[in-house]
Amino acid sequence: MTSARTLREPLEHLYREFDYTTRVEFDAIRFPLRYVDPRDRELVALLAACLAYGRVDLFGRQLDVALAAMGPSPAAFVLGFDPRRDARAFEGFWYRFNRPRDLVAFCVAARDQLARYGTLEKVFLAGDPDPRGPIGPALERFARSFLETDLREVFPRGRLSRGYRHLFPLPSAGGPCKRLNLFLRWMVRRAPPDFGLWTAVEASRLLIPVDTHVENIARSIGLTRRKSRTWRMAEEITGRLAEVDPADPVKYDFALCHKRMSGDCRDRRDVVVCAPCGFKGVCRHWRGRRK
Repeated sequence: MTSARTLREPLEHLYREFDYTTRVEFDAIRFPLRYVDPRDRELVALLAACLAYGRVDLFGRQLDVALAAMGPSPAAFVLGFDPRRDARAFEGFWYRFNRPRDLVAFCVAARDQLARYGTLEKVFLAGDPDPRGPIGPALERFARSFLETDLREVFPRGRLSRGYRHLFPLPSAGGPCKRLNLFLRWMVRRAPPDFGLWTAVEASRLLIPVDTHVENIARSIGLTRRKSRTWRMAEEITGRLAEVDPADPVKYDFALCHKRMSGDCRDRRDVVVCAPCGFKGVCRHWRGRRK
């Protein structure tokens, strides 16, 4: 494993110099950033994060369909949502595991949670057993609040669809919960590229959202030795990053992810692409080779 002292300079340089403005347009965060009202931004952030599996250009098309159906204020649409009247708004939605009724269920659950608590931040805080402890238990309760909402008007037999369950993965299942950790990063961090609407959750508690890009670059530069993308991998990578910046360990996530997504890291040695990379000194693909 690479030492924190060795990683600090290349990580900090990447974070400081990264072109966030350009890459935001290729990231799911662009959807909530369209909205000025915090209520709309919070709700759209959750929906965008829940659907952020696969390529952004693919799920983004379907998310655009859903947002267009919700009108200028998605929060107002959800708060007044009546599935008997409004379900047809999502008839054109179809993305991989998800079907129109999954969005109907999302709106019903979000409506009921917002009616009870007022904001999604308060939903999260209501299930947070230890404001200074690990984020997993609070995220588990947050996801369960959507899975355990009474959705019989959408699923008459009381059996949630596979697509709806896919929107809210549980940390207890062992997966990395990339999409929900991504949502938390957006909502909690108050530095670019994130917008940090939530003020009661500390950035130091966040876990890095591990997707295939983060997984591969983290393994390349010595942030993890794990072979499977799991919750434990997310904890391990975050723990290593916390040795560099304990107050804000996931601040490097966007730049690391997009460095590989953009093609600036190919998970192999490439004398042209790798030439300007600050991680060559710690990268496993260059270890022991002449620079």
